[in-house]
Amino acid sequence: MAVTGEAVPAAAEIYVPRRTARRTEVVGREGRIALTHWGPAHDSPIVLLHGWMDCAAAWQLLVDWLPEDWPLVAIDWPGYGHSAWHERHYWFPEHLAELDWLLDEVSPRHAARLIAHSMGGGVASMYAGIRPERVAWIVNMEGFGMPALKPGDLPALAAGWLDALRAPPQARRYDSLDALVATVRRANPRLTPAAARYLATVWTRETEGGLEMRADPRQQLRAPIRYARAEVEAFWARVRAPLLLLHGADSDHLQRALGEAPLARLAQLFADLRAEAIPDAGHLLPYEQPQRVAEAIVRFVATLPATG
Repeated sequence: MAVTGEAVPAAAEIYVPRRTARRTEVVGREGRIALTHWGPAHDSPIVLLHGWMDCAAAWQLLVDWLPEDWPLVAIDWPGYGHSAWHERHYWFPEHLAELDWLLDEVSPRHAARLIAHSMGGGVASMYAGIRPERVAWIVNMEGFGMPALKPGDLPALAAGWLDALRAPPQARRYDSLDALVATVRRANPRLTPAAARYLATVWTRETEGGLEMRADPRQQLRAPIRYARAEVEAFWARVRAPLLLLHGADSDHLQRALGEAPLARLAQLFADLRAEAIPDAGHLLPYEQPQRVAEAIVRFVATLPATG
């Protein structure tokens, strides 16, 4: 369904990237995977992992505040951005296999350095528990996994999945870029108008009669089962890499996912956890407060031995 616009951003509110991005492609296990690069070429770049319904190009807002000599590569997960879509449904565990394969492509001789947001942060943290030797360090922004479900909730979850198979989600379409900008800012009021407009641009492509999201609509299908919290935490307990956990000071994701005293609980699980709240930020903290997030990342990396 198309969404009508509200206030139209002025030309001065258009975000102009400070750094030039380069796009390449690799052929993965199930098709083409798009990569976006910034900084010098390197045989062990820092890898950026985006979240659900996002894309690699959105990282530009944060990258513009990171050191220019850092080699960076962001991936579009399959079914997102400029990567190929599957001919079937998507399952969360496949992201672990995709990351495992991709790191052999972009960082074959060194332990990986990962910066990740939301779903990407969840993938990075679980992967570091599966292959502890393969990860040098992680910055995880709001990637806490899903809240725990009671066993009695599972039948309804499975029923919702069956219903969605009968009426699959459709591509999200908008009448205009301004309509999407207004929608994005309503949901994320801490975004500047320029940042919201930039995200709306990279999240969409033009179609007849408006815009549609670049993400495969099948990404909106919920799985019929979910990892239990205890299972997720078993992965985390095996992580040996230093991990910087960044969370929005105004976000409720951390407490919803982990309950009371979440940071104390996480400190008991991760071998080397540093945590920091980013002021005036919600779930989209790398886009809402990119300078503050970049400064936190640089401080964290400065405490670590040189890698790569």
